[in-house]
Amino acid sequence: MSDPIRVLLSAPGQAPMNDLYRAFMADSGRVAVSALAPTVEILETSLRHQPVEVAVVDGELLAERGERGLVEFLTSQLGQAVAVVLLPQGMAGLQGRLINLDRVHEVLVKPVNGSHLIDRCYQIGTSQRATQQAMAPASAYAASALAQTTGAARATAMSGTRIFAIGGGKGGPGKTTVAVNLAYRLNQTGIRTLLMGFDVPDATGIQLGLPLSPNALNWFRRPSREGFAASIQQKDGLEVVLSPNDKVEASRIATRKPGEDGSIVGLVEAARDHHPPYAAIVMDLPPTETEWVVQPLLRANTVLLVCEPDWASQVNLISTIRLLTGVLDQRYRVPREAIHAVLNRVDEEDTLTPNRIQEALRGELSDGWAPPFVAVIPADPGVRACQNDYVVPVARRHDFAAGIDQIVDFFYRDALGSTASQAAGKQSKSLFGVRFKFA
Repeated sequence: MSDPIRVLLSAPGQAPMNDLYRAFMADSGRVAVSALAPTVEILETSLRHQPVEVAVVDGELLAERGERGLVEFLTSQLGQAVAVVLLPQGMAGLQGRLINLDRVHEVLVKPVNGSHLIDRCYQIGTSQRATQQAMAPASAYAASALAQTTGAARATAMSGTRIFAIGGGKGGPGKTTVAVNLAYRLNQTGIRTLLMGFDVPDATGIQLGLPLSPNALNWFRRPSREGFAASIQQKDGLEVVLSPNDKVEASRIATRKPGEDGSIVGLVEAARDHHPPYAAIVMDLPPTETEWVVQPLLRANTVLLVCEPDWASQVNLISTIRLLTGVLDQRYRVPREAIHAVLNRVDEEDTLTPNRIQEALRGELSDGWAPPFVAVIPADPGVRACQNDYVVPVARRHDFAAGIDQIVDFFYRDALGSTASQAAGKQSKSLFGVRFKFA
């Protein structure tokens, strides 16, 4: 297990504090109480001196300071923590304003269910860890590569939010299935995630059983925070923004350059800047070379290429990598360090392992380079059956879920501890009796 999320608890007095503390102590595997603050003075001191990741700030403690004082406290005195704010009924009108503050990730009106509060603290803390991991020195090489190839604007995409571009170069390898299930799984683990579709029709919505609208057209017609919020749908808590699902509108939008209002790249920037922030954005890209692929790549910092274990898919993978690293306009090229591969739909008869595919790639690509394979996902006829019933397969199919968990573990091992690693480990030991080594 990863270290529990370090939480500061505040409450107006010792009696409510004791009730809150007992609830959190009962879930010590996920959350650890770093400090207790029954007064505003102790709250301020604890935030300065205790290692806190999530601060539960009870608005009653700060009521005498008024709205301005509460906003100032949440803006400047949280230290390294982010806040979950609890408001009494009489202060419920502040909920809309407070949730827009950068360091505030949740605002709840009392009375609050203890289990729900613990869930939110855990989810917010896990997302913060994932965000910090994306900003850690280990990611600096990728940020540097992005800056060198496409300038500072693209390097900015590295700051905090991991933005996945899921591609395949052609239809059929299961990239949408990977994108949908990766986003769903990340959100399940507590990493706040947004799934975005860019194809028309949008297969992400079809797999999830969502209606065609609302969709991104709300933002394209009104490029604002309100327009983006109006574009979002939900599936089991996962937030989803579908493509316009209108070929005529999509063609018009594609004519807008990246710097213009209402551009495709502007939509990705709006997602990255949305508040509360997403720790991960998963973009399902269409199998084309249009602006609906190129512009999202401008803001992606992690590219996952999905392929199958057959020669046609291998040839297509080579072509796609060449396109991303050399054929595209210099402004749009993707640095090698950002490219990874996923081998999908592998069964016991397949002989094209990641190592064999990498050997072929090294022979075809310059400098003997090949992208790393971060996951091997087994073929599972039950996946389609789940999708036909609008059930996300990662929630039902154990072996398939273990394959998706390999991706989660690769990118978020430090944030999640061994949770995803254990799920991936069961699969990596033996996949249908074949041991794969990821080079």
